[in-house]
Amino acid sequence: MRDPRDGKLKKWIRLSKVAEGESVMLRRLSDLLSIAQSLEGGMPFLCSEFKAERILQSSYGQETRDQYASYIDLISKSFEEFHCADVTTKDLADFIRHYYKDKPNTAGKVARLMKKLFRYAVSTRGWRKDNPADQLETEQYHTERRKVLLTHEQVQKVREAGMYFTKQGKKIETQSGAMFGCLVDMAYLLWQRAIDIRELREAQIHDGVISFRPTKTAKTSGKAVDIVITPAIQEVIDRARAIKRERNIVSVYLFANRDKKCYAKSGLKSMWDRAKERAGFDKVDMTFKDIRALAATDAARAGKSKEELRKRLAHTSTETSEIYVKDVIPETSDIDLPLPWSSA
Repeated sequence: MRDPRDGKLKKWIRLSKVAEGESVMLRRLSDLLSIAQSLEGGMPFLCSEFKAERILQSSYGQETRDQYASYIDLISKSFEEFHCADVTTKDLADFIRHYYKDKPNTAGKVARLMKKLFRYAVSTRGWRKDNPADQLETEQYHTERRKVLLTHEQVQKVREAGMYFTKQGKKIETQSGAMFGCLVDMAYLLWQRAIDIRELREAQIHDGVISFRPTKTAKTSGKAVDIVITPAIQEVIDRARAIKRERNIVSVYLFANRDKKCYAKSGLKSMWDRAKERAGFDKVDMTFKDIRALAATDAARAGKSKEELRKRLAHTSTETSEIYVKDVIPETSDIDLPLPWSSA
């Protein structure tokens, strides 16, 4: 049984001291068995076991584990009174519609996670003979194409506001301002996802290139990309290293904080949101990851081919890369075909 007090799987759970007497022991046993997570086959129990075995011990990145764990906790709470054998496809559909009606991207993730949860109930635990999530209609939960395209002026203002604030007419550098500027610049120059920019290690920089094996594709296509270090990229690398030297930071990460670690997702989001607010964009839908799409769109406008965009974005197909190009970039045709008849 998994001890609800510490989440560990145990053969024996201590209930009381002998001196406390049988009545105390029986009361605590009753309390233990009444906890929903202890009732074998119940949804809270299923969710608790699945989270412990399939999420927390998985090879997912920490952010993904935390996200999936939060989804499972919500499922557990919402189906607290259910035995897993009693859950129907309609119950799952109602749950998704209730919580994620206006969040199709998240709805799709949760639907896929539900399939894994009940597959675990069927194949590992034997508490069901079928998977109710297999019949979920997920077509409506396809990832929507984000339509936001930042302007250069917007990024510049947010970058500036993240680096400095004004107090009594004086321009003062923020605590993480210099490194924030580096993160923004490198996101634009490299086109990689925020997590791969944040966690960029010094060891990835070698022989005139920066080697990326994007976190998102590591367990699927395994797509990797080596990005040639241009003078602009080298300038950002040098700037980040200079900041670390000034602060006596020795770290395996290029963009290290004062704790010698990479910036967490929440840390970067907090910096970005504060900068947005100071720049007057607190009501504007713009995220750090939109810099990636801006860079890809700028390259497309400059005439770079779909194949070149695909390589830089580390995608397996040009169709996926086109999602990041927010403007319709017309293709050029230069076929020179003479008239086969007289135009006179």
